[in-house]
Amino acid sequence: MGKIIDLENKIIIVTGAGSGIGRETSYVLAREGATVVMMDISAEGLTETAAVCGGNCHSYPLDLTDTKSIAEVVAEIVEKYGKLDGLVHCAGISSRKPLNVLNKEGFEKILNVNFYAFVDLVKVFAKKKYSNDGSSIVVMSSISSIRGYKAKAEYNVSKAAVDAFVRCMALELAPRRIRVNSIMPGEVLTPMAMKAKELASAANADDYTQPLGPTQPNEVANLIAFLLSDATKTISGTSIRIDGGACV
Repeated sequence: MGKIIDLENKIIIVTGAGSGIGRETSYVLAREGATVVMMDISAEGLTETAAVCGGNCHSYPLDLTDTKSIAEVVAEIVEKYGKLDGLVHCAGISSRKPLNVLNKEGFEKILNVNFYAFVDLVKVFAKKKYSNDGSSIVVMSSISSIRGYKAKAEYNVSKAAVDAFVRCMALELAPRRIRVNSIMPGEVLTPMAMKAKELASAANADDYTQPLGPTQPNEVANLIAFLLSDATKTISGTSIRIDGGACV
């Protein structure tokens, strides 16, 4: 009996690979045989991830808010490694602001990375000259997209937009059998999550507790690998919670 998750000979882009879930995902995908093309705004972070992942991981420092650069880099990647089989958007930023300081500029800053960059990546990835039929796209959402938190409107709105976009793209890309799904974690033990927790504590905004405790980054990475594999050929348009029972 073969492996359930087999990513041999698959070429997969992972954004936000310089730390946290993106770093763990790059490691897991490389371990399962994929050629991993890592993107992050932090060249230093990518170097650290590459040291963990080994020769199957290749670094491309990139500001994902630069739409033109995304298209150019993807074209370069495909020319060098071949057509893509997967895209994972882990890059993201958070914020904590109460209503009285919310403004359009603040929303745009969060949306540019969490949502608009993902839209631009999917637009490029979906071109037939860049991706294979039967490919898979996975994006990090959050239970914040379905659950309210004090002073988290910018972040929550960005993740709700991601989930809505996933449902639309699952239908648009179905003729090429390209699957599109999002993952909705609760508390994951990453540097960004720990910083957010510190800010919440300072603001006396105790967000929630997970009955099963916090999620480890490798648990999320394993789920991403599963969705990228051929074991999940008919899972598309879904937002899968991995939240330790927080939203039960």
